[in-house]
Amino acid sequence: MMKIINVSKSYKSTRALVDFTYEFGVGIYAILGPNGSGKSTLMNIITGNLAPDGGSVCFSQSEDAPQRPKIGYVPQQAAMYPYFTVYEMLDYVAVLNGVDKRREHIEALMQAFDISSSRDKRIRSLSGGTRQRLAIAQGFIGLPEIVILDEPTAGLDPLQRILFKNAVKKMSTDMTVIIATHIVSDVEDIADEVLFLDKGRIVKAGKLQTLLSEFDTYCWRLPKGAVYDGLTRIDGEDVRAIAPQKPIEGAVPVAATLEDYYLKIFGGER
Repeated sequence: MMKIINVSKSYKSTRALVDFTYEFGVGIYAILGPNGSGKSTLMNIITGNLAPDGGSVCFSQSEDAPQRPKIGYVPQQAAMYPYFTVYEMLDYVAVLNGVDKRREHIEALMQAFDISSSRDKRIRSLSGGTRQRLAIAQGFIGLPEIVILDEPTAGLDPLQRILFKNAVKKMSTDMTVIIATHIVSDVEDIADEVLFLDKGRIVKAGKLQTLLSEFDTYCWRLPKGAVYDGLTRIDGEDVRAIAPQKPIEGAVPVAATLEDYYLKIFGGER
């Protein structure tokens, strides 16, 4: 559906993207990386809000869809009219997108993102979490072919994050959804493919399950009270270590998670 070929972007002496190349089809793609890794720059280039210094973004076309595909975009800070109600904001975006049967479509989106109870509230009076869910719902107006979500769960509580993941997974069957985030739990249960981005470069990418299966031999549960000075993270009452070989006596191999993979890539010297 979309190919990004050798895209680069610099801000003065800082290289935000370096020869970024990847092909996106139908499904959910997670772009993971720390702050400053180039995620937002990439999102802005895909949506046409920013021109690359080099490279191209190509969209597949067919007889049924000869034009550039519709793109839904949710930036980190979405601008909305403060005196509009929730319903009016969604209706306004639906009109701009030429959506048929607007009322039914808007009602379905409000239910999916749990904002129906706020339909008649003005945006200026909304809590941060409700405002963010409204921004996400806007991105899916008209069910565009591509939806770009840049740090979409900022301000959402744990229940709202679950509802977000459920809704996105359900609606992604016929579209490309790209989620740029540094919060691994937002995408671990729903991503089809994962790209790790660091300093503007893809350092690892592929199908989620393939990446995790390749990484299983790197993850260990340490004995209680054990001391290890390598990469570790707390997992409930356990301590997990990331090491290519058994790190200490008594360590037990465990199945890898996406959080383990993130720690391996970004937790050491870079």
